[in-house]
Amino acid sequence: MLHPSRRILLGLAGAAFVGRHARAANTQPKPVPNIFGAALPLSGDLALLGDECLRGILLAADAAGSISLFSADAIDQSHAAAAVNLLINADHANILLGTGDSALSYPGSAAAELAQVPYIELNAPADGIIARGFRYLLRTGPNSSMIAGVAAQALLTRFNGQKIGLLFNTGATAGAIAGSVIAALAAAKVSPELAIGYPEDVMDLYEPAGRLMRAGAQVVLHAAGPGDALAFFAGMSGQGWRPQSLLGCGAGYALNDTAAALGGDFNGTFAIAAPFYPPPAASVAAAYVSRFGVPPRSPDSLTAYVGAKLVFDTLASAGGDPSKLLDAMRKASIATGGLANGWGVAFDHNGQNTLSFVELQEWRDGALRAVV
Repeated sequence: MLHPSRRILLGLAGAAFVGRHARAANTQPKPVPNIFGAALPLSGDLALLGDECLRGILLAADAAGSISLFSADAIDQSHAAAAVNLLINADHANILLGTGDSALSYPGSAAAELAQVPYIELNAPADGIIARGFRYLLRTGPNSSMIAGVAAQALLTRFNGQKIGLLFNTGATAGAIAGSVIAALAAAKVSPELAIGYPEDVMDLYEPAGRLMRAGAQVVLHAAGPGDALAFFAGMSGQGWRPQSLLGCGAGYALNDTAAALGGDFNGTFAIAAPFYPPPAASVAAAYVSRFGVPPRSPDSLTAYVGAKLVFDTLASAGGDPSKLLDAMRKASIATGGLANGWGVAFDHNGQNTLSFVELQEWRDGALRAVV
C-alpha cells in the first residue's frame, strides 16, 4: 500500500511534521510557490536507505531556512511512479528529489518527465537512469560507471595478481556496477576465476560462497543489494571460509548497522562508496547528531544533503523561480572540494554531475575510513 505523503514545513527553528492540509505560519505568498517533493522508500526492505536520504534532505532544508517539503513512500518499483504522481497532483510539488535506489528512480523520474516537473536524482547510481534523453532530469551524485571504475582500478592495482571472484545482485544498481567491472577487466585482459550473478530476491548466499571458495578466489568483489552483505557473511561463515580481501559495492557495505551487526568480522572489509563524512563535513555530522540523536548511519545522508543543498542554493540564486532551476544547475560550476563531501559541480549533456565521485574505503573498528 502506498503510504500517504507527509508535509514537512521547515523554518529557522527546525521542522514540524503536520497534516497534508496545514498551512505554514508566517510565510509570505509567492507568485510561484516552491513545493518540494521527496520520493523515497520509507518502508519495506529499503526503508533504512530511504530514511537516511530523507535525513540528509531535512538537514539541507534546515540550512536553507523555510522550505515546504512533502515526502511520499516509493516502497518498491511498482509504487515509485505512483509516489511521484501523488506528490505532483495531490501536494502540488513542482520540484522533486529522489530516490535512493536505481530500480525506483527509473519509473519515478519517468513519471516526473511525463509531467514536465524537474526531478533531481540525488544518489541512485545506475548509468541508464540519465541516458534516456530526459529534459527534466539531473543527477547530483555518482553513477555506476564511477563505482565500477574505482572497483576495477583496485582489482588491477592493489590486488594485482590475485585470483578474482565476482558476486553480484542482478538488480538495477548492482547489475549495472557488475557489468561495468566485467567490461573494465576484459579491456585489461584480466579474467576473473568465477563470476556469479543472483536475483534480487535471493536471501541465502551459502552456495555462491562455496563456489567462490572452491574456485580459489583470493579477492571477491561483491556488488550487493542493501541486505546482501549480511547474507554473504552468513554464507562465508557457513562454509568456514573468507577470501583474503573483500570489496563491497552497494548501500549495505557502507552502513553502520552492517558493521554493528557483524562486529569484528567486518574489520578489513573494503567498501566503494561516496565519502562518509570527511573532515569538511564535520558541521553536517554535528547537525545530524543534534537533529536525530545518533551519528550518521551511511554516506547516503551526506550524499542527499549535498545534492539537496545544491538544489536549494541554486534555486535561491535563480530568484526562487522553479522554471529556471534546471538551466541554472546545468550552468553551475563549482571546483572539486567546493561541496561538503569534497565533490564539485559540472553537469554533462546528459545531466550527470561529473565532479561527484566515490572512493575506496575500509572498515576499521566500526569506522569507515578512506584508503589513502
